[in-house]
Amino acid sequence: MIRKTYPIILAHGFARFDVISNGLLKIDNNAGQDSLHYFRNIRSFLMRDGFEVLHSNVDWAGSLAKRAADLKGEVDTALQRCEAEKVHIIGHSMGGLDARRMLFDFQDEDFHKKVVSVTTIGTPHHGSPVAEHLLKYFPGQVKAFGMALDGLKDLTPRATKEFNQEVESFEKSCGVKFRAYAGQQSLSRVFTPLKLCWAIINKAEGDNDGLASVASARWNDQYFVPPVWNADHLNQVGWWDLSELREGVGPTEIETRIKHRYVEIARTLAAEFPCH
Repeated sequence: MIRKTYPIILAHGFARFDVISNGLLKIDNNAGQDSLHYFRNIRSFLMRDGFEVLHSNVDWAGSLAKRAADLKGEVDTALQRCEAEKVHIIGHSMGGLDARRMLFDFQDEDFHKKVVSVTTIGTPHHGSPVAEHLLKYFPGQVKAFGMALDGLKDLTPRATKEFNQEVESFEKSCGVKFRAYAGQQSLSRVFTPLKLCWAIINKAEGDNDGLASVASARWNDQYFVPPVWNADHLNQVGWWDLSELREGVGPTEIETRIKHRYVEIARTLAAEFPCH
């Protein structure tokens, strides 16, 4: 097989919303059918363009350290399955932080040499006021569907500031290529369950996608890739809701635009890091 580039791992975010439906329907995380997947129809779209793509499956809402360790296992599995030496990681939301933490935590194993690039989309690199807000008003253990949301503690501005300081030197010298994409949307079009989150972030940090501000997702000027996407946190992985229909934006337009964004990213990676 002649590859365009190294295999791509799509790393999902915190508390992935498809876990219940896919569990009930017994959908394989890396089956050909991905219309109900967290990354909706994105893997199949990239594969039709000639890329090898796999989904990650890490702890649903665990700590950053736990999710990073899980992602390491996913990378090792992908390398073996694809018979490849390295992978690219495209992480959405906390998936981007998982990848960064994985590289840092396992640097003694030279694990960063197995990753060519880390691309983040809507990742709260500087934390989210929403996580801070939830922990403030629910000082005990925050839960959803009976499961502890331990990862919230790693998504606060304070926690991410400490994390960024800890890994900065390593990330500059590890040889992995980093890129960051950000999204924003107006309150009227943002996914309905995220409207309160949008308001909290807007008050504290300005423009946002409903869960991550543009400032947080941009990371820094060294890694940020403009322009800012016209997409809320849900749109960024190929989904939409009725808010957009009321604004006259159809699902086909959203899905097509987002899928082509991922193809642009993959083609850029292929051009910059071709397999020989």
